[in-house]
Amino acid sequence: MPLHLECATIPATPPLRPLTLRTRLTLLTFGVLLCTLLAFAGVAGVVLWQVELRSVARQVASQADALLAVVQSTPSQLDDIGDDILEESGITASARVYVDGQLRWAGGASGPDTLDPEFLKGSGPAWARQVGGYQVISRRGGMVVVQVGRNLLPLKHLMQRYASVAAMTLLLLSVLGGWLVAREVRRALRPLEALARRVGHLDGPGPLPGLEERDEVGALARALAESLRALRAERERETLFLASASHELRTPVTAMLADLQHTLSRERPPEEWHAALERTERTAGRLRQLTGNLMTLTRAQRLLPLGPSRGPTVDLLTLAGEAVDLLQPLAMRRDLDLWLDGASAPVRGDSTLLSSVLENLIGNAVKFTPPGGRVLVDVSAQPGGGAALRVEDTGPGFPGGVLTDAFVRGLTEVEGFGLGLAVVRRVVEVHGGTLHLGRAEGGGARVDVTLPGEEAISPLTNF
Repeated sequence: MPLHLECATIPATPPLRPLTLRTRLTLLTFGVLLCTLLAFAGVAGVVLWQVELRSVARQVASQADALLAVVQSTPSQLDDIGDDILEESGITASARVYVDGQLRWAGGASGPDTLDPEFLKGSGPAWARQVGGYQVISRRGGMVVVQVGRNLLPLKHLMQRYASVAAMTLLLLSVLGGWLVAREVRRALRPLEALARRVGHLDGPGPLPGLEERDEVGALARALAESLRALRAERERETLFLASASHELRTPVTAMLADLQHTLSRERPPEEWHAALERTERTAGRLRQLTGNLMTLTRAQRLLPLGPSRGPTVDLLTLAGEAVDLLQPLAMRRDLDLWLDGASAPVRGDSTLLSSVLENLIGNAVKFTPPGGRVLVDVSAQPGGGAALRVEDTGPGFPGGVLTDAFVRGLTEVEGFGLGLAVVRRVVEVHGGTLHLGRAEGGGARVDVTLPGEEAISPLTNF
């Protein structure tokens, strides 16, 4: 018959719940306070014992000297005044008088037959020590030996009562101290607890609690508030990026898909296929431009504005010349005059991002200026340092109602506008500059960009 063994499952012991900070601080304070008071009471008890012991030894020594004087001068009066000498403050000591090694007199309180046998064997003039629970003082004068002893048991009982009373008192004081500390810690941690509850709902209305506190809780609250502002700003930037990307990419992708579906719906002659491919190429080119703008915007979003720059110095006129050379073929195909004028204007910043500003502004001007028009790019150095950029054209100007915050954020519904100027604005902002959209004197569009001097541009260190 096979043997089956079954093992009982032992339930796992649940982990102990960690103590709260308030409880740990209270227990720590209670323990430290109790140990400190006990140490103080112990030192005080030792000192008190030594002081009382020396006082008893002085009293007993005085009594022994007095008895020795009486025995040596008037031994007949020993029975009459011996007991009086041995009484001090209601406490009577024990005394033994030896003559030539023989016990001649014993008086005072009851005690052992021999107070200090070791002294009797020796020949020293005086001795003081504890023997059998007695403080014994021995004196020798010729053939006479006097020994007086005080029982230390009452003093020990007194010290025991002192220890008991001190222990109870110190325990009560420690409990009281722990309670006071717990109350103070609870009061001090109340803002921190409120802050912890509030941190769980960072998107809730109202400011964080504890911002006005001048202690560590206030410093923590202010740091969290600053982090929360940065987090919200980052979230807004991400939302803006997603909105810009979805808005800008939706139209060309939809148009290209519809065109391809229409072209593929039936057989077509080669010239129609060629025209469809050209439209697809133009749409793909625009998608590439949009993707580049999105990447530039994402890169610019991570830059930190303000502060002295440590980036390289670039000449805005040189960057403008490169952008004009790049877009000149497009301007020629559209029968436009693209002009560059100005003077050298050194600034500090990222040349790639600044080039994107120039390409977007000049490209928009070329795109929306009708044939036979003119696009002027002017770069000048500022008197106090920095550079100014002006791009104006002879086209129809900006459409009515688009010179708004939504326009430069890339949310406008006007075809071809929005994301490029959103990139321009963000790049200009992180370089510490300003962007102004307006109308030229002839009615066309005009964009003015100013960039600060070398000492006031942001440290572009996050590229």
